[in-house]
Parts: sequence; C-alpha cells; structure tokens
Amino acid sequence: MKTPRRYRVALAGYYGFGNLGDELLLEASIAALLRCGVARERIVALSNNPDDSRRKFGVDAVDRWKIPQVYRALGRSETFLLGGGGLFQDATSLRSCVYYWGLVRGAAFQGAVPWALGQSVGPLRSRFARWLTRDALKRCRVVQVRDRATLSLCETLGLNANVELGHDLAFSLSGVFFENNPGNQVSKLLVNLRPCADGLPERFAKAVSAYASAFTGDVLGVALSEEDECLMRRLTDEKLLFLPRIERVATFLDAVRVFHGAKAAVGMRLHFAILATLTSTPLVVAPYDPKVEAFASDGNIPMWRGGPLPPPQLPAAVFSPEALRKEIDVLCRNILESERL
Repeated sequence: MKTPRRYRVALAGYYGFGNLGDELLLEASIAALLRCGVARERIVALSNNPDDSRRKFGVDAVDRWKIPQVYRALGRSETFLLGGGGLFQDATSLRSCVYYWGLVRGAAFQGAVPWALGQSVGPLRSRFARWLTRDALKRCRVVQVRDRATLSLCETLGLNANVELGHDLAFSLSGVFFENNPGNQVSKLLVNLRPCADGLPERFAKAVSAYASAFTGDVLGVALSEEDECLMRRLTDEKLLFLPRIERVATFLDAVRVFHGAKAAVGMRLHFAILATLTSTPLVVAPYDPKVEAFASDGNIPMWRGGPLPPPQLPAAVFSPEALRKEIDVLCRNILESERL
C-alpha cells in the first residue's frame, strides 16, 4: 500500500473567476468526492481566488497562478482531477491548452494520477493545440466527456481507449436544486447574454427584445458573471435589449431562486441552458460556442441562427440525474481505490 499524501485529490478548472457555471462544476466535483468518502480537508482546488474558494466550498485552495504553490499541491496529492468544463480549446489563444497541459504533465511527474470528468474539447484550430490536448488527455486514467461532439473529436485525436461519454457535472446537483426550490410561482422570462465576437450579442438582443415585448409576465436579465451583467446593462442603455431588471446570479441558491417559476428562458451560456433544463423551463439558445451547440443538439433544444426567435421548447430528458451521480461515483471510486493499492 502506498504512503498516503496530504490530499487525495487536487482539483483544477476555471475556478475562482466569478463565473457561476464554473463554480457549479467545482461544487459538483467536490460533492462527488464527498459521496465517495473523501474528506473536505483532503481536497485542494487550484483557484484564481483561493480565499473565496476556501470560504465557499470548505476545501483547501492555492493560487492557480503561483506555480511553486501549484506544484507543491500536486506533489502532496494522490490524484489530479480536471473537474469539468471546456478547458482544452484555442478559440482565443493557446494559453488554456498550454496551461492545462502543463498541469497534467506536472501532476504525472509528481506522481499524482491525472483524470478528467465532464469535459468538452474544442475548438482546436491549430496543430499545436491538438497535440497539447492529445498529449494531456492520453495521460489521464479516464476522461469522461459531456457531449457527443467531444467524443467524436477525441476519437479523431486517437483517444478512444480512455474516453467515455457522460454529461455536464452540474446535472448531478439536480437533487439539491429541487430540495431547495422555494414555493412561490411567478411567470418569468429569463434572459442571458454573454460577450463574444462578431456582434452576435447585439443581433441576438434584437430578437430577444422582440420576443420579450410580447411576453406576459416579468422579464429578468440573468447574469452568470460580471461580464454578462456589464454587457446586458450596456445593451439595455443602448435600447437594443428590453430588460426592466438584471440580476447577478452568483451562487447555487441564487440560481434556485431565480429559475423557480420561469415560463421561458432564452440565452447564450451553457450553464444557463443547463439550469433551465434542470427546472424543466422551455428554452432557446444562441450557440456562440461549439459546446452550446453540442448540448442543444443532444437535448433537441431550439437554436437561434438569425431572424425571429423560435418558440422556446422543453429540453429533452435524455438521462436520469440520479443515474449520472451513480456513474460519476463509480468512476471516482475506481480511481481513488486503485491509487490506494
């Protein structure tokens, strides 16, 4: 039996940046580890804001940008988990691919076994990005991906052996979501826009406003990050978007309260769409990114591609959240128990 290290799992993702979607992934990853018997004090997260991550999640955390701290944490960990998200992509630059590739290589060098849950991969526009992604993921004991498009891309990268299809980790929080649902019902249209290139938010805003002007009930802007809030306030000031009120959703319980009673949701961010799916809210998405398009395709969710907004529809129930939790737990236990031998 191996000598135990201080941590059983070091967790990495886009954590500590104030983006609700990524914080949900961290919460879901920690919840899965707790279900598998890992104590909070034996989990360390690499975070942009370690103090905030410690306070919110009750686990240890180190600054993801302070490489000596990161490598010490990896050296004290039995395993290294990429805990959900679209980490390997070069849509804006190679930095994300290089960073997470470096973490996987560093973990392997330090003897912390790499593994990955709830991943989407791509776009990978450059040959170097594809090499970094393939080299990192082939070193992972298991790679669970969250959509069929990623599964297909991994196959083209020659990663068949250790890759399996799953779902976004946030879906495993659904039991908590409904347990905490408040009782009041209010007819609401929820709207989410996020910054991206090519003027997509401005074009989408016009279609959303036309739909919202005929909606009977409250219209609420839902910002999952500071940049969402700034964008929607600007578009509202410029009269491109009809939003009487904008609310920043910063925590899981904020999301529970805001999404309860919603009659329809139109938005851009992946985890806005996932929260709508969790609450059985009719939905339309603007697929600004391949991960959103893949999610919408898997769930038969209408996608706006220009012109009038299509009618929101209930996302298809393609799996059981309880079954997803069991699937994640099996993967976690297999990795953690194998590292105790």
